[in-house]
Amino acid sequence: MMEETIKKLRGNIQFDQILLKNFINLTAEEKECVRRWRNHLEVRKWMYNDHEIRPEEHEAFIKSLKDSRKDFYYLVFHEEKPIGVLTFTRLDLRNRNAYFGLYANPEEKVPGAGLILEKTAIRLAFEILKLHTLKLEVIEDNLRAINLYRSAGFKEEGRLKEFVFKDGTWKDVIVMGMINPYEKP
Repeated sequence: MMEETIKKLRGNIQFDQILLKNFINLTAEEKECVRRWRNHLEVRKWMYNDHEIRPEEHEAFIKSLKDSRKDFYYLVFHEEKPIGVLTFTRLDLRNRNAYFGLYANPEEKVPGAGLILEKTAIRLAFEILKLHTLKLEVIEDNLRAINLYRSAGFKEEGRLKEFVFKDGTWKDVIVMGMINPYEKP
């Protein structure tokens, strides 16, 4: 069962008008698009590593995902338009949990893109992967993201005190989580 799930996650996943295209399956043009988005100041400023990513660094990262059993990255298309990136990391199928992250296309603002990405993550986690818990980490002053996560039902579960150094100061990272709302006790 676990091997089938890993194989599924390494592929592309389609449901409704959403296509999650695994980074390992991206065309050269799509890879460059993702790198450009990731290097955009509006995205980069919320990442732990906020340096500009060079093409060879990006390519090496994508190659490293080919054998990963815990980290899965997707370019997300909604109605055939690329709207953002969705990540599932630290996947633990035995204990049925993972962390996720997202960022919307910063070049072409799609209204509601963050909400679409978040709902897609929740659906993938709980309906498709049947996870028990889904976690995320967010830098304390990323209020827009925190409000988005809270509106979907994520709750603050803890803080990583002074976890990242940004803008000349140490910042806390908030850990948020959600238990599968579809599971029967």
